[in-house]
Amino acid sequence: MEILHIKQFAGAIRSKRGFTLIELITVTAIILVISAISIPNYRQGGRQTALDMQANRFAQDLRRIQEWSLAAHQVGGQAKRGYGISLSQGNGPYIIYLDDGNNGGSILPGNGKYDASFDTVQETIALDGKIEIAACVPACAATPASVEYMPSNSATWINGIESQPTQQINFRVKNTSMIRSVIANKAGLIYVQ
Repeated sequence: MEILHIKQFAGAIRSKRGFTLIELITVTAIILVISAISIPNYRQGGRQTALDMQANRFAQDLRRIQEWSLAAHQVGGQAKRGYGISLSQGNGPYIIYLDDGNNGGSILPGNGKYDASFDTVQETIALDGKIEIAACVPACAATPASVEYMPSNSATWINGIESQPTQQINFRVKNTSMIRSVIANKAGLIYVQ
């Protein structure tokens, strides 16, 4: 009886020898294939996240200046004419400005667009280093695009025109075709697409 028990124990030890070389090569190949598939997707996911965050931050900034306008936000103790965002195509920053113009001059305060020499910059906001402004519709290649909100009549001015229906800003991950758009319309609706 004891001999049988020793033989069973010896057989159990022999069956627990370890992995064969073929088993190790197979497992290693499977791990390499999974890594090769997941690493590029991980990098693309990081770029997509940066793009989403930039577009949502821009939309949030638009909503913030819209809120300033509706609340008659005061600067220096005075309610001002309009608040807007101005931006150009490329990877430069966009600015949040106060449309206060130059009283008595050729540029009127509250003209619905950013005038660099006359309006007051409230904030300059840099884009994420991986992101650029690919295009604006209507175009922002030659002159900066702007979206401005006026407190007096709750109007939305796009590129200095009160009747312009929408402004679309396309953010893109540099050197890719990944695009996220922010759209503002004259009714005051702002959304990310």
